[in-house]
Amino acid sequence: MTQADDNPKIDWIEIFTGLAGALGFNKVRIRWKLMAWRDSWKSGKHQARVAVERVNYEHKICPHCGTVQDQALKVCSNCGQALSPRFFEILHRLGLVSPHFLSVSSLLTLAIGFCYLRTVILNGGDPLAIDGEVLFALGANNTPAIRAGEWWRLSTYIFLHAGLWHILFNLFALQQVGPQLEEIFGRGRMLFFFMVTGILAGWGSELWGLYGVGIGASGALMGLIGLAAGWGHREGTSMGRIIRDQMVKWGIYTIVFGFFIHADNVAHAAGFISGALLGLVSRPRWERPRVVLDGLMSLVGVGLALGTVWLVLFSLHT
Repeated sequence: MTQADDNPKIDWIEIFTGLAGALGFNKVRIRWKLMAWRDSWKSGKHQARVAVERVNYEHKICPHCGTVQDQALKVCSNCGQALSPRFFEILHRLGLVSPHFLSVSSLLTLAIGFCYLRTVILNGGDPLAIDGEVLFALGANNTPAIRAGEWWRLSTYIFLHAGLWHILFNLFALQQVGPQLEEIFGRGRMLFFFMVTGILAGWGSELWGLYGVGIGASGALMGLIGLAAGWGHREGTSMGRIIRDQMVKWGIYTIVFGFFIHADNVAHAAGFISGALLGLVSRPRWERPRVVLDGLMSLVGVGLALGTVWLVLFSLHT
């Protein structure tokens, strides 16, 4: 014999279904909708619990061979590759890319940071909102100035930012996209793509008739996003299609957000399109590398980046 539960669980679905029926609603339809919401809620809770368990998993997982390693190890016992500290591994589990301190993306971050420090100093020490005259003097994109012969502005504008939130958002995006593209195309070519798509983004904005001054690395970042989308489409694999779809969504979100903050969406679109076209024709570094062409692209990228940073830091245009 079993004893009845003195505190039976309240069936809230039947209670709401009964109330809906009393108000004239279709009870069957209401019941099915409530059951679907309940099941969806349970599924979401389960997924959240699994995600938390994954993040808190005490052992390390080698990103190179996928084997489980003791959390105290610094080198994988299976493949011999270096293991990330636990803090950076947790970032990876959360879907974030931890900075690679010797990567081109991190060097670009430092260069953009130094250029921003230069603008802050000329702005009287205010880091929150940089005056337009300061940005123009350091090389912001500007249609009349470019048509007057100041063509270097198509490059220098990439390393200039209008405020603290502006630069932090772009640097975060660079650290998420850049290292992954370095793995696919190599460091030198990634820098080349960053600079070239940034210049093409600025040129597209200038051809459209840019009003005022244009600044920021978002055009070049959209170029990298487009590059990843084009490469993913060219790969044609399931993973490639996933990357393509994610990058396209990211690009759309950026442009939609740009409308609300009155950003230069022409530069965003030009950067994404130019990057996507480059991604469609560019081979990853593991497919029959072309040493001469890759080396030339790397030299061009390094030259453009160093020359641009020098112009921003040491050459004042008035």
